[in-house]
Amino acid sequence: MRIPPFARLACAVVAAWSCAAGPARAADLYLAGELGISWFGGDGTGTNDIVGVSNSGTSDDETPGWGVALGTVFPLNAALPWKMHLPGFGVPYWPGHELRYEGSDEATFPDWEVRTEVEHLRGRDAELATPSFNPFDTYRVDAQSWTVMGKVRLDVPLRTPVRALFGRVPAFEPVSFYAGGGAGIGVSKLSVNTGVLSGKDDDRQQFAWQGIAGIGYDLTDRVKLSLGYRYLGLGEAKARLLDSTGADRGHYKIDLEAHEFTASLAVRFWQLPPLLGDDE
Repeated sequence: MRIPPFARLACAVVAAWSCAAGPARAADLYLAGELGISWFGGDGTGTNDIVGVSNSGTSDDETPGWGVALGTVFPLNAALPWKMHLPGFGVPYWPGHELRYEGSDEATFPDWEVRTEVEHLRGRDAELATPSFNPFDTYRVDAQSWTVMGKVRLDVPLRTPVRALFGRVPAFEPVSFYAGGGAGIGVSKLSVNTGVLSGKDDDRQQFAWQGIAGIGYDLTDRVKLSLGYRYLGLGEAKARLLDSTGADRGHYKIDLEAHEFTASLAVRFWQLPPLLGDDE
């Protein structure tokens, strides 16, 4: 599929941003592949100018999703190396018991993983149906979408609270929780038919964004498995509605979104050379 110039420019911009976001030290380049299922659809409204009626409804469809990503991974304390003064405090977790932090004059950020990446997602192809002006029919909608986004993710290891409560538990050492988000370009394609009116809109480019959360597991020092949830806001898709003679008789629009459950595998393959500061 030919990628439009605007999308190619967006790819270059987010790629440069992702690489620049990596720290000077302890950064690795990784490649990730992803596979999942997407509940793709949205709120659609069709307006028929022949009878002066608008109808709206919500519809979604299960569809496969897949993607690839190129990114950098580095510890948070390498990106933010400053020292801080933190006062002591206690957090009760049981009557008469608390987790106690004594404070520090030279506290630093933890070694949690930060991932910045450029991600290309494809596969969403939904068959939707929302109410039509004809009570015996519907707006039958074929919606497709793909995205290119820059994304940031923070992985918090489970070992931190586990050690505070129970000491070292080796089984929990590779496990982490993650959250993050991203923004970029969403490209949608829409085809609508009511049996009387029809229309389509090809390759509409617009702003898209995502929020993510899930669980990560380090299979090895260089390979990470992630299972998680993603919400995608994909913007509005529109199509003019034409009759059999080609006359314009109305329009259809839908706010596209997706709820996705995904599994991804990331492999570190190269340690980036230092660009700034110490090269230790």
